[in-house]
Amino acid sequence: MTTELCIKEIESCQRISAGPTFIALFGNQYGHRPIPRLIPETEFELLISKLPKDSESLKLLNQWFSKDSNSVPSTYILQPITAHYPHYSDRGSESRQLRDNDVISWNLTESRLLQALRTAAQQAERDGDISVDQNINLVVLHFFEFNQILFLFIQKMIKIPFLLDVTADGLLDTEARELLADLKQHICNTSHLQPLCMELSKGAMDPSRKEHKEYLGKLCEQVTSQMKELISRNALQTSGTCSTEDPGWSLLKQEIFHHAVLSEEKCSVFKGRDSILGKICIDMWESSNVCHGPFLVHGPSGVGKTALLCKLAQEMRGVVDHRGVVVLRLLGTSPLSSDLDSVLRGVCLQVCGALGLQFPYPHISNTHEELVRFFHSMLEDVSKQGDTLLLILDSLDQLLEANKPPQLDWIPKVIPPNVQIVLSISDDCVEKCKSLVSAEQNVFGVEPLTDDQGKDIIDAYMSAAGRKLTSEQLGTVLNNFQQSRSPLHLKLLLDTAKQWASYTSMSNIRMGTSAQEVMTQFVETLEENHGKKLVSHALCFILLSRNGLSEAELQDVLSLDNDVLAEMYKYWLPPSHTLLRFPRLHWSRLRHDLRAHLMERWEGGVILLAITFLRQFAELVRKRYLSRDMKADMHNILAEYFSGQWSQGQLRPILLPSLSTLLNADRKVPPQPLRFTGEVANIRKLNELPYHLAHAGKWEELRQSVLGSLDWLCCKTLRCGVSCVIRDLSLCTDLTDCPEIQMLKETFLLLKPSLGFNPSLLVTEIFSRLQCLADLYPSMIGQLCSQCVDWFGSCTDPVLVPKSSFFQAPGGPLKSTLTGFTRGDIKELNIGFRELLVAGSEEGLIIVWSLNHLQTLHNLSGHTAGVLSLKLMDKTNHCLSTGLDGTLRKWCLISGQQIFCITDAVSVQTHTPTHVHMIEERKIIITNPRCDRTLCVFLVTLTSMQKVLDLHHDASVLCAVSSSEGSEIITIDLVALFKVWSVTTGALLDWIGVMDSAVASLAVHQRTIISASVIANQLKVWQLDYNTKHRSKTFIPAYCPLVALSKDGDTVFYVKEGDETEIFTWSCSEGETCLRSDSMDVSSEVCCMELAQQKRLLFCGLRTGTILIYPLDLAPETLCLPPPENLPTVRSMAISPREDRMAVAYEDAVCIFEITSRDSFPCVDGPLERYSLCLLHSPISTMALLYDSRLLYGTFGGEVVIYDFKSATSAELDHHGAAITCITMSNWDAQALIGSQDCVQKLWNLSPVLLNHTMEYKGFYFEGVLCAVFSINDKYIFTGSLDKTIKVWDVSSGSLLYIQFVYSPVIKMMPHKDGFVAMSRHGSFIKEGFRCPDTLKPGYNPLRNFRAHYRVTSREKNLNAPHTVINELPDYNPAQFNFISIGLIKSKPSNTCALL
Repeated sequence: MTTELCIKEIESCQRISAGPTFIALFGNQYGHRPIPRLIPETEFELLISKLPKDSESLKLLNQWFSKDSNSVPSTYILQPITAHYPHYSDRGSESRQLRDNDVISWNLTESRLLQALRTAAQQAERDGDISVDQNINLVVLHFFEFNQILFLFIQKMIKIPFLLDVTADGLLDTEARELLADLKQHICNTSHLQPLCMELSKGAMDPSRKEHKEYLGKLCEQVTSQMKELISRNALQTSGTCSTEDPGWSLLKQEIFHHAVLSEEKCSVFKGRDSILGKICIDMWESSNVCHGPFLVHGPSGVGKTALLCKLAQEMRGVVDHRGVVVLRLLGTSPLSSDLDSVLRGVCLQVCGALGLQFPYPHISNTHEELVRFFHSMLEDVSKQGDTLLLILDSLDQLLEANKPPQLDWIPKVIPPNVQIVLSISDDCVEKCKSLVSAEQNVFGVEPLTDDQGKDIIDAYMSAAGRKLTSEQLGTVLNNFQQSRSPLHLKLLLDTAKQWASYTSMSNIRMGTSAQEVMTQFVETLEENHGKKLVSHALCFILLSRNGLSEAELQDVLSLDNDVLAEMYKYWLPPSHTLLRFPRLHWSRLRHDLRAHLMERWEGGVILLAITFLRQFAELVRKRYLSRDMKADMHNILAEYFSGQWSQGQLRPILLPSLSTLLNADRKVPPQPLRFTGEVANIRKLNELPYHLAHAGKWEELRQSVLGSLDWLCCKTLRCGVSCVIRDLSLCTDLTDCPEIQMLKETFLLLKPSLGFNPSLLVTEIFSRLQCLADLYPSMIGQLCSQCVDWFGSCTDPVLVPKSSFFQAPGGPLKSTLTGFTRGDIKELNIGFRELLVAGSEEGLIIVWSLNHLQTLHNLSGHTAGVLSLKLMDKTNHCLSTGLDGTLRKWCLISGQQIFCITDAVSVQTHTPTHVHMIEERKIIITNPRCDRTLCVFLVTLTSMQKVLDLHHDASVLCAVSSSEGSEIITIDLVALFKVWSVTTGALLDWIGVMDSAVASLAVHQRTIISASVIANQLKVWQLDYNTKHRSKTFIPAYCPLVALSKDGDTVFYVKEGDETEIFTWSCSEGETCLRSDSMDVSSEVCCMELAQQKRLLFCGLRTGTILIYPLDLAPETLCLPPPENLPTVRSMAISPREDRMAVAYEDAVCIFEITSRDSFPCVDGPLERYSLCLLHSPISTMALLYDSRLLYGTFGGEVVIYDFKSATSAELDHHGAAITCITMSNWDAQALIGSQDCVQKLWNLSPVLLNHTMEYKGFYFEGVLCAVFSINDKYIFTGSLDKTIKVWDVSSGSLLYIQFVYSPVIKMMPHKDGFVAMSRHGSFIKEGFRCPDTLKPGYNPLRNFRAHYRVTSREKNLNAPHTVINELPDYNPAQFNFISIGLIKSKPSNTCALL
């Protein structure tokens, strides 16, 4: 059996490896030549006929070889040694003498058997009956034909007689020497290898001797060089055949091949089932030209559903034409078929590739909602093209998570013509999935097998195996099969029966009457043959692994398992006391016996072993072996292996039964680096290590080396995806209560929507969200933040370094974001009694979520226009919806199917919504009758309605709902603040901010709030019960139309949305909230604001034309510039760099004022100059005043003009295609950046006026620049855009250096030290530094993670012209210029732009 196992091992290596697949070392021994275990009947009888006179040999051969008539053709089998020498395998000390006697007897018997067979074979050769080539049957030469995957090495060790081949009686084996010499000569002639010679003293290698050391060096050198040469050659050949192939296609091919092989195996012995196959085929044919539902096949586990669907796929492939494709997935049998998104991604790629459809874009294939939507649209495209698609998904329950509602939104309820979907599921889960099927005739139950079908399967199975059964054996199998009539039970019986010889007696055979009994007997047999520790631990290691183990990994893990090694070396000592490994041959034997219960699957180019997808066998292993303590111990060993704890010579102690002292030995397991190279990550470690550390309870190691490692988080996120990181964190939070792990989990939940298309911002996301919590949680979060700082310091690419927490921190009220809608605002929200969240949008789509698990349950498609309203019917699973298409529809929320539709049931005339909410238990109505800033609460009785509360807000109220128990009212206003009010007292209990955009709808469930945005197509989930320490303090109210920043960014001045007659002040250093900010009342609406940084003067331009001036150091003093006679609105203001002059743009003119002081009190004189504007001129949107009295301004029409007050001349610069939004001056007025609403921004030289660069940026969401600022040294320009990004540009070349996504448009910027400070439209205070190397790496691309492109057009510069670089500018700051952005084009004015 050993020879057969060795050959199978080599064949396995050749199958899975590109080579070299094994190494053969030849010394002075030819080696043991075992007796063949199997001899064909014709050959054996021929050999017997050649020994007519040797009665002893005939008797011996007939005694040890028995004829097996069950083999086809018949074969003679060598009997086990223990059949005649029962003590041969005894290991107990009490039977040592008997064992030694049997060993000696067998050695002599083996020699006699070999001699008899050799004598008979030689006689047959002389008689011409057979032709024998001594080298042909040598295993090595047999595989030497595959020279591209074989490595041979020959060594000669001379003058060592006892290392030569000898016979059983101790004489030199001359025949073996001749065979060895012929073999070496053949190899040398073929491979041109030169043998190495070594003379050993006392038969041992002594590295301290010079000649021995040199010999070992030459040996290692030759082995290494030859191995490298073969690896390089084979790798080159492999890469040459698929050099242009996408790695994703390679994985897809492996996946398709994997399922094809499994399907072929299932179909090879498939018999019967004609009735159900016919019914399914007929129903598919009848529904092929109409819309229909999916088909569902169900039955108990082991009834044969998988084989049935494999046969269906095989039959349909012969039916569909060249324009059709059959896609089969046996779910759960491979990593890519065990995860829903991987299944959908693979199916979409296969179908699109086969039928010539558009492949999904990367951002689609990486997002579940987008992937589901693409899958549905792909099915529609297949139907429209007239192609045929049959999608077969077996074992759907493999994708269903335990204790969670089934996630079935990806399965369409209505399937278009020419497309068929067939699903199978076990009876245990069938109720969860019956809602998918609208028609009862689409549900098919698989019945148990009949006796005739069982007989047919037995015949087919045994024929395929080249075996047959005696009548007695066949009766035994049939009798046991009839107890269950289960295909699985029958297969297990036949797996055992095919090993029976014809002479096997049934009297001692015990067969199980069920599949569970047969598997139990099988495991017991394994324990007897291989040892209980080895069997139990090997199976449990495979079962407990996350995705399976490769054979190499399993042998390494077994080498670390002291219990298994103690069983292996119970009766004898290991070959070395310094190196201890699990013997490979023991695993090969066990693997051979387990072959029917293990399956191979690919993961990242590695073949993994896993328990077959038969749940019964996995459950048997779990119940039989996995106690709680054993489970933890085995997870601990797996964690130690994947962490590399015992690699690189680390000695692991063990106490062997054969030794009385502790043995410290090297287990020779490989190291486990996080990355093998810079680009190749250790995927196996990334997937397995956190799983085993968590289950082993090694929380400190998990927190420090995995979850607390920035390198780990970045590597896993970029290689496996953010969802895999969240899965690890969710596993940990399910097993332990650790606030820091919970914070990290919430961090990844918050960053997931943006990181789905921009993974390079991971470090920025982590740092900006967690740095405010570093002091509260120093052990892990503090460690992560420290690593982020180090990462920014060592980054070799341009990068923005956060100096404050400007992203939503974890632990606060915001918990998650629900996505699924592609466009349009979300109109309606509702929550049902089954904790189902239902939302409808203006695109007509309705989505149903589970609030418990925050996962999508159904996508309800039916409305052809926007959803107007949703109403959940109490105590039922139904929902009513109305839409702008005029229809009223009723839906089942359990099945996701439409029950009925009434057309023309709703008036689609536009109407103003009324904010009315009723708390039925308290009989309270909430409404805002006249004032949109006041919410009225009424107490309703049978006879009256009494107003009890007026809830006053600072801005217009958008939505109001009550808490589930009716004790609180939650409102949201125009400045995007949640406010929680007491129903009994009217007191403000809490406030939460800020939103991404104005909220259209609110829903409450217990202490959870769900908000729907007007603009963003997402839902946000908020928690009223949260740790107030995690509340973000770095923000002002959202949507402030005007904002001004102090020089150091410490103070922010702003005007609230809807309240433009009051100016508020917010201190960043004190972290004061916007509800307690200082304010300054203004007599009229503020149109623009500017801040003189050095003189500490705040200028406010009013709609009446008045300019108010607030000396910030002399509060509450106020200065006033009266308006001109016609009271024109102040459009914009600009302060000169020296802060000695100010330009004011009115409706019809621009005036220059002088800023001075008298008696240490600020004073503004003028106007000194006046520049009248043309009546046909577009209104000024923004402007800048230069130090030399030149004025640079832009208009809403896109004009850019520079006017010189000294010479009273003007010149128009290049026209933009949209409104000018900002004009930003460099710190020395040498250059100006002009940004607009279009995709173009221009950098001008001002002395002389020359265009340096035209920078065009076109992105998927780009809508122009809002603000910009030069760095203090004028080397870089920072811009804030409507696409919610901050961009960094190089001044000298105009090149784009870096892009950062910040979730909200930046509306105001100021230079600060090595970076800038800014305010976002959502009110966040942003403070960042910029780091850039002197030279960029070749091939650096700032757009590598953005769907955009940019182009820079530069003028040729005169190399002789002087050029000055300002490296430092202490105590000096540029002026700021305000603008009223796009106010005449859009519905409301935008925010102030910071200009230098």
